[in-house]
This record gives sequence, structure tokens and C-alpha cells, in this order.
Amino acid sequence: MSVPVPEAEPGPPKPRRRGRQTAFDMVLSLVVILAVVGAVLLFAPQPGAVEQPQVGDTEAVTAVQEAAEALGTGPLLLVAGPQAGDLRPEDVPEASDVVAVGDGWRLDYARTETTDEVTTWRLGVLSPGERRVDLEQAVAPTEEWLTRADDGSVGPPEQVEVGGLPWSRQVRGDSDTAYVHVAAEGTAGPGLTTAVSASADSADLREVVELVAGSLAPS
Repeated sequence: MSVPVPEAEPGPPKPRRRGRQTAFDMVLSLVVILAVVGAVLLFAPQPGAVEQPQVGDTEAVTAVQEAAEALGTGPLLLVAGPQAGDLRPEDVPEASDVVAVGDGWRLDYARTETTDEVTTWRLGVLSPGERRVDLEQAVAPTEEWLTRADDGSVGPPEQVEVGGLPWSRQVRGDSDTAYVHVAAEGTAGPGLTTAVSASADSADLREVVELVAGSLAPS
């Protein structure tokens, strides 16, 4: 006669693999945190993302008026195309010319500074592609001022003609490019040296040089 074999009692439940599960939870939490941080950074204002003044606004007009007083002649004011019509003749100094640089451009800064003991009008505009072009103007600049414009030049300056005017084209470092023009006697603003520069000899830079040349050329 066979003896019945008693059924084995169920053992204790197997423990969870806490190590693997904990690692998975940590990775999941990290992914969630990164997603939240990414969303915050995406929609939060970026540091330094200050709204730029609109071209042709009161600040720019005030700046060019102060520059004309300091220089004794009217410097050039670059404005965006749609804003050019908003400026009245009495808004800008009599000797100043207002040049429209086109739709999508905007003013980055406009101020008068003393550089190498020379009063200098400095203005920067941003292209639609966010590339900045800088304009500098000074009356009868010193040798130090002119030497600063040559600092870092690769080889001798190239003499070119833009807009019917002679310019000295200088390349500094890898690609920084400046076009420098000194007005001759009998032209607008005799002795007024104009430098237009950008981080590369781009179409934006050449466009502004052409516009500036058209303003400086004798009428």
C-alpha cells in the first residue's frame, strides 16, 4: 500500500530585486526632472535677453543730437526702413543724414565715446539674421585712433572703391573686417573718418557700407 506524500508547504515569497528596481526608479526620476527643467528653460526669459530699443526711437535721436554737439558736425544715423518715415527733419541735427538699412534690421546701441582721446560716434545695427554691423565716426582722428583700426590686421589694408568712394578694407584675425573712409575736403563733413565693421566680410556688412557710402558721397 502506498503512503501518501504530504504536499510541500509554500515557501516564503521571493524578495524583490530592490537593487535593480531602485536603479530603474532613479533613472525614471532623473528623466522626469530633466524634462521639467527643459520645459522651464524653454519658456523662461533668457538672461540678458533685454528688449532692444526700436530703430528711430527717442533714445537714438537723443544720442545723435548729443553726438553732433560733441563732434561739431552731424554724424550718420542708421535706421530701419519702416521707421525712417517717422523721423521729422527737426528730430535730427541739420548736418546729419538718416540712412534706412531695410526691413528686419534694428538698433543695437547708439552712443558717443572718447576713444584714444578722440570723441567718437558709435552705433551698431543688427541684421535680420542677428549679425551686428558697427559704425564709428570721428572728426580728425589721431594717429592712435587710426592705428587702433589697423590693430590685428592681416597684411596691409586693401584699397577698394565702394559707392564711388575710396575705402581701406582691413581684415583682422580670422575674419573681422572693417571698411575705413576719410572724407576729403569739399565733401560732407571734411575730416570725418568713418569705419564700418563686422565679424565677417558678409553681405550684411557690404550692404551697410554701400548705404553709408551713398550718404557720404558728395551730392
